[in-house]
Amino acid sequence: MADPMTSSANGTTANATAANLADATAALDPVAASARNAKVSAAGSLNEAADAFGKAPAALNEAAHSLLSAARTLLEGKTEVVVAKGQEVYGKVKERAVERFGDTDVLVREKPYVALGIAAAAGFLLGHLISSGRSQVVYLRDDR
Repeated sequence: MADPMTSSANGTTANATAANLADATAALDPVAASARNAKVSAAGSLNEAADAFGKAPAALNEAAHSLLSAARTLLEGKTEVVVAKGQEVYGKVKERAVERFGDTDVLVREKPYVALGIAAAAGFLLGHLISSGRSQVVYLRDDR
C-alpha cells in the first residue's frame, strides 16, 4: 500500500511540475508567436522574391530590345552619312580618272614610243619589286 505522505509529496511535486510547465509554456508563448510571425514574414518575403525573380527575364528581355532598337537607330543614321560621303568620294575619283585617262590617251596617240618605254620600265620595276621577296641563291655545280 502507498504511504499517504509519499502520495501527498508526489502530488505536491506533480503540482509544482505542472505549475513550472505552465510558467515555461506561458514564457514560451510569446517566443512561439514571434517565431510564427517570422515564419509568415519569411514566407511572404520568399514569395515576393520569387515573383521578382520570375519577372526579371521579362524585364531583361525588354531592356535588351530597347538597347538593340537604340543601337539600330544610331547605326542607320551613321550608315546613311557614310554612304553619302562614299558616293561623293566615288564621284570625285571617277571624274579624276576620266580626266587622267583622257590625258594618257592623248600622250599614247602623240608619242607611242615614249608610252611603250614607260610601260616597259613600269613592268620591269613591278617585276623586280615582286621578285625581291624571293631568295636569290644560285647553286653552282662542279662537273670535274
